[in-house]
Amino acid sequence: MDRQTDSKTLRTTATSIEVLELLDELDGARVTQLAERMEAPKSTVHGHLATLRAKQFVLKRGDIYYLGPELLRLGNHVRTRKEGYVLAREYTERLYDSIGFRSIFTTEMDGKAVFLHTASGSKMGWAHERLGNQLYLHDTAVGKAILAELPRRRIEQILDEWGMPRETENTITSREALFEELETVRERGYATNHAENLPDLYGIGVAATEQSGNVVGGFSITGPEHSFVDEGRERQLADAVIEIVNEYELELSLV
Repeated sequence: MDRQTDSKTLRTTATSIEVLELLDELDGARVTQLAERMEAPKSTVHGHLATLRAKQFVLKRGDIYYLGPELLRLGNHVRTRKEGYVLAREYTERLYDSIGFRSIFTTEMDGKAVFLHTASGSKMGWAHERLGNQLYLHDTAVGKAILAELPRRRIEQILDEWGMPRETENTITSREALFEELETVRERGYATNHAENLPDLYGIGVAATEQSGNVVGGFSITGPEHSFVDEGRERQLADAVIEIVNEYELELSLV
């Protein structure tokens, strides 16, 4: 394949991905809406929709297109391709039931924290915690917990790839400061997020590993500031998270 053909193929793929992302954002859309948002000819957008529809990546109801079931199948494969991911769903719910704070399980994929499971009971879900969402590792509790279990060379690779964007005034933006904090995480067994990626969002994260030492992912809880800034209360919550993660690792070792 020559460079020109390869470039054209990549542009075509990128356009199809943009169509899917817009359908997700708009919760369904007509061809005209998509064309206007993409600043593309309606014929081009229609061609992508027809191709995606043929493979069930999108569905059509009347003149409105929606995301299709094939995406659900592929997404579920991501969540179930490892036994640890499947087991984590039960423990994410157990974390919420035991502590009462919104609970998540994420795993590191391509240098970011990807949401695989969430639990919030009857509470309204937060947009940033939607399944499949990706967050930076350097400024989240679960991300720092995962980083603390990785070799330094891998951490450096992740930072080289994604940098350390400042998302709030509390975000750590220097490698020296981050590595110092990761050492603290290793010593105490958990990581914290004090409004570092979102204003007013506080959390505690604990990494989960296999018997081999490989990181499966991480669990975390998030809640109001007053629950995490008091050192005694923070330690109490962290111990509760650690206990559940320890149970998860034990059960995972027996699977």
